[in-house]
Amino acid sequence: MAPFPQWLIACAFLLGTSPVRSYVMDSDVSVQEPGSYLANASSVFFNLYTRNNPFEPEILRLGDLESLQQSNYKSFLPTKMVAHGYNGDPGTFNSTKNAFLRRENCNFITIDWTELASGFDYPLIVVRNIPLAASEIGAFVEFLCENTGASLKSFHLIGFSLGAHVAGGAGAAIGSGKVFRITGLDPAAPGFSVNDTETRLDPTDGDFVDIVHTNSGSLIQGGESMIEPIGHADFYPNGGQQQPGCLLTKSEEEVDFQEAETRDCNHSRAVMYFDESINSRIGFRALQCDSLEEYQMGFCDSNPAALMGDPTPVTTRGIFYLITNDVEPFAIG
Repeated sequence: MAPFPQWLIACAFLLGTSPVRSYVMDSDVSVQEPGSYLANASSVFFNLYTRNNPFEPEILRLGDLESLQQSNYKSFLPTKMVAHGYNGDPGTFNSTKNAFLRRENCNFITIDWTELASGFDYPLIVVRNIPLAASEIGAFVEFLCENTGASLKSFHLIGFSLGAHVAGGAGAAIGSGKVFRITGLDPAAPGFSVNDTETRLDPTDGDFVDIVHTNSGSLIQGGESMIEPIGHADFYPNGGQQQPGCLLTKSEEEVDFQEAETRDCNHSRAVMYFDESINSRIGFRALQCDSLEEYQMGFCDSNPAALMGDPTPVTTRGIFYLITNDVEPFAIG
């Protein structure tokens, strides 16, 4: 884990608001004092959407077989499960849900680990709550498979920021095999070490692990996510640190606000790129390359190419770079 001073920096940076990453906490969620109530794994539940109920979720819980049997869950369909980030909520993936259900008939499940993901004690969330949530999710996947006949090969776990490590931990917690795919959307960096694969998303967590980096680098430099390649395939759109269209111009008095807004914009682009990729006609074409500079200079033009986002082939391996537009649609083919 990171040293304590970095935790202080992390908390200061990560408590900002963002339309994707951070939400105003519910009134019944408060800062935990020593000895007070701590959320536990039973606070995690699962919202199922299908083409039969695209707007109103059916709430499922681990061990609740009756609700599962009465739901629209179909074991023969692919299952997409998504995990939000720090101080986030399942609304992070509303656009993702709509894009998937527009494209195909599938089970789309938003993981609500809001109670475990919320609060000012970021270190506690990383050290205690992420493993709790991950264990519950892994057990829920096995619960679905055991009671419906669903195959682990039909599961695609997708996590944003801290949710990427939750998805990784869930994959690792499944004892009966590996899920088909895990996608990490700008996996959070504070509190995680590239050398400690026990606490973060890594390639052993699923059959295929792909990563999209959009706000990577040190907190001091405005980064929130891991800059190191941590998957089978790692994509660095626009270099993976700053995204075009996220550089705001404000007065000196608003510079702190500008910094937070820019950071959140870069971070949330990972979700936006992924959402667009689901139904994009041209896709986010990336080239295997060692750096953005080499990519821009054309040194990688003859290298293997792959589409970033949902269409990424599961056989893809390596580090990839690409550029995007600064406004939607972001893909340029």
